[in-house]
Amino acid sequence: MAQSNPVVKVLDVCKVAPTPHTPNSTTQTSLPLTFFDVQWLRFPPTQRLFFYKFPYPETTLIDTILPKLKHSLSVTLQHYVPLAGNLVWPLESGKPIVQYNEGDAVSLMIAESEANFYQLSGNSFREAKELHPFLPYLLASQTRVPVMALQITLFPSAGFCIGYAAHHAVFDGKSIAMFMHSWASICKRDGESTLSRELTPIYDRTIVKDPSDLEKAYLNCWSADNGANDRSLEIWDMKAPPDAMLGTFQLTKANIESIKNWVEAKWQEKHTEKQALIHPSTFAITSAYIWVCIIKTRKLTTEKVHLLFSVDCRARLEPSIPSTYFGNCITGCIIDADTNKCMEEDGVAIAAWVIAEAIRGLADGVLKGAKELIPNVLSRLKEGGLVSIAGSPGFELYKTDFRWGRPSKVEMVSIDKSGAFYLSDSRDGNGGIEIGVVLKKHETEAFASLFASGLEYHQVHKS
Repeated sequence: MAQSNPVVKVLDVCKVAPTPHTPNSTTQTSLPLTFFDVQWLRFPPTQRLFFYKFPYPETTLIDTILPKLKHSLSVTLQHYVPLAGNLVWPLESGKPIVQYNEGDAVSLMIAESEANFYQLSGNSFREAKELHPFLPYLLASQTRVPVMALQITLFPSAGFCIGYAAHHAVFDGKSIAMFMHSWASICKRDGESTLSRELTPIYDRTIVKDPSDLEKAYLNCWSADNGANDRSLEIWDMKAPPDAMLGTFQLTKANIESIKNWVEAKWQEKHTEKQALIHPSTFAITSAYIWVCIIKTRKLTTEKVHLLFSVDCRARLEPSIPSTYFGNCITGCIIDADTNKCMEEDGVAIAAWVIAEAIRGLADGVLKGAKELIPNVLSRLKEGGLVSIAGSPGFELYKTDFRWGRPSKVEMVSIDKSGAFYLSDSRDGNGGIEIGVVLKKHETEAFASLFASGLEYHQVHKS
């Protein structure tokens, strides 16, 4: 439930349950966690906002938009029943499970706001806390946590936004994106319940193999972190800086090509056969560019800087896991680089190289070193200089059309706590990348200047 705030007026708090397939539908569904899920057990939930322009009066929003969204949500939950359940830790179980009982439902808050829709959904820096009233929260206890919560906020004569909070131990970014696309698809088709093959989730946990017993290693890590209460499901209480500012930046396809050409030219100067054979990916170029901008903006003084990003393991495992597998199927990749070198004129080329090398290294085994992942992340957090990446352009969130057009803005607000930057597809669909960053107020001008001047530099020196 959203915190009390004068910015929003709560109209209703309701529960939306899955529409039964048949009168005798299964009343209880349990979904065990895999080691992929357990590694995220105590991480704060992912929170996103989808803004939609719809300049119609309040009566139209309430009488037209809301009934269609609520009905289609109930129908969609037929296919995504675990989302209406809770994460629990039964006494007889050695690990938590997702459990759905008859009567369980997703909490949906309906609110109204007179706040400036266009400012909230813009790209310029604004305080992260301005967006919090439009987000739901997961009310976690030591023994039970809802899988998901939703909030729909109406902005009369402007539009509406849909916000979600999703427990990261239940699904990764690909899975929650698949749910949102499914909901939009069913809503667009007036509640028609069938889903395409690409949107039909697979829940079979037997296809996830764990020969290295990573599940035990991850559970032990969390048990050590929890101390005596080693079965607690309470979520890490990560606080955003009071002056956390969220801003959105765009790299067009042309921008990315200019940086890529410049990086390849710098690599060629090394005259090594290895570097001459590698071509940087769009992910490596974009990530390196933003990483270096952040390093310079924050004027990091640690000897090493660290980058953490997620890797989708579905197609990288043997045997592979279907792309529609629902749950977590990602691991983390940690990169270390020399701080001073990243701040030099060739910093983006150096950063892109270490990212490209790390991606190449995944061919040796995507889960190589995974047992030490959580301790390694925690140790680098203590050292300082860790930057992480959230999201992916591959989720195509700007295609989440409920029948009233593409979102005017998709915002990943939960990065205000993690300090990550996120990557997304571009709203105009031209192959560009949208980047969301969170900075302290005094850092915003420096980052914007570095971002803009860097594009100019790479345009001039692209080859």
